Amino acid sequence: MKKIAVLDIAASKTGALSVLRDFAAFVRNNDKENEWIFITGAEGLIEESERIRVIVRADVKASRLNRLKFDWFEGAKFLSSLECDVVFSLQNTLPKGRILGRDAKPVRTVVYEHQPLGFQQSKKFSPFRKYEREYAIYQYLIQGQIIDSVKRADKVIVQTSWMEEAVVKSAGVPAKKVVRALPNVPDLSCYRHPMNWNNRKFFYPAGNMLYKNHQLAVDAVKELKAMGYRDFEVIFTVNREDVPWIEGELPEEIRFAGPLERKKVMELYSEATLLFPSYIETFGFPPAEARNIGTMILASSMPFTHEVLEGYKSVEYFDPFSVKELVKCMQSVLDGKVRPVLDDEYDTERENAYEKIVRVLCSD
Repeated sequence: MKKIAVLDIAASKTGALSVLRDFAAFVRNNDKENEWIFITGAEGLIEESERIRVIVRADVKASRLNRLKFDWFEGAKFLSSLECDVVFSLQNTLPKGRILGRDAKPVRTVVYEHQPLGFQQSKKFSPFRKYEREYAIYQYLIQGQIIDSVKRADKVIVQTSWMEEAVVKSAGVPAKKVVRALPNVPDLSCYRHPMNWNNRKFFYPAGNMLYKNHQLAVDAVKELKAMGYRDFEVIFTVNREDVPWIEGELPEEIRFAGPLERKKVMELYSEATLLFPSYIETFGFPPAEARNIGTMILASSMPFTHEVLEGYKSVEYFDPFSVKELVKCMQSVLDGKVRPVLDDEYDTERENAYEKIVRVLCSD
């Protein structure tokens, strides 16, 4: 039996919180041998059980300064006080300093690396531009801490092959140190309804990060309208005020639906063509989910999309920085030149990612 500390004070919303909750649920339902301590930044994120204990460090989450103090001065001492066998960081970095376990011996450390900003090469963010400043901090400052953590960790877990290669190259670590665990995508075939697909409807389920690239879709819609196209819509899952960087007057074909229930998202995959202009992702869940359902996909031509959609027939790729290329892809859908290929299948039998992660954590 091992005593494992899972560090994820940072998680509070979107994908990071989903990973934390899904991993905790897998451990609760499947691991009957080990003792787990989850360190989070807020109450109510993880349910305790006989083998799961939760420590809430809201004080660390309260400010950037407190997080900095924890990462650089206090975190290693705090984790050492837990006397664990393994420390697993789900927040991309390890605290500075030696983390000691029982008998004052160094503990095994594992980092889950799912922050792509500093590893991607497609975009250099500027600290002098208002809406890019936060991303520039991650790309140029926090990336140094991430690389240091990768070098110090005993193992690094990533989601995709492109991240695996980027981590090895950027940090200069041996390839055997990095483990790839492709994220789980459930079987969504129950939402496969080919007759529901409408070539006048496009759907982009994404948060409000700048690199999700909503602006490209807006500009493409403007071009299509100028060419005479009418009677179509593009649905975003953000509110208008969440994306203040989108410039100019918005065409009526753009609909800001705001956050949607998961069931509604799945239904829209089946009814619409997935637009995916994002140029920074580790994995990209929307293309994976849309592929599972069998719908038409228009995706940015990036390493992560090609990896997730390898072998899929119902996809057209475009340069995420070219309005002209996206317009051409949308024209193909609107003109009936492309549509979903009904014999496309999706492999849901691959190894469970969390099972693989637990195996890595428990290995000697």
